[in-house]
Amino acid sequence: MTKDLVDALVQDIRDLLDTSGVGLYEFIWILRGMDSTLGMEAMHDQASLALRRLLAERQGRLVLLMWPSQDVVGPYEPDNVGANSWADPSLEEPYVAITRN
Repeated sequence: MTKDLVDALVQDIRDLLDTSGVGLYEFIWILRGMDSTLGMEAMHDQASLALRRLLAERQGRLVLLMWPSQDVVGPYEPDNVGANSWADPSLEEPYVAITRN
């Protein structure tokens, strides 16, 4: 089931990247829709696996975007991704996203 979830999440994020950047919080939202029984730690684990795969496949790069726009504030290092990186964004605060641009 874990591999299936990660595979499905990776595909969903690839599709979204065709039109815009994808906040890391959206990985969690998508996972919640796929399996509402997952706890937060499990969702972070699955989302991390998906993110690592996307980055390894060079599907995008991590950046900070300014909520609610898609304005890039700056780059974000993959090594800095932690529990707070997956949190819902706050108004006029930067959030971590993967983007193709």
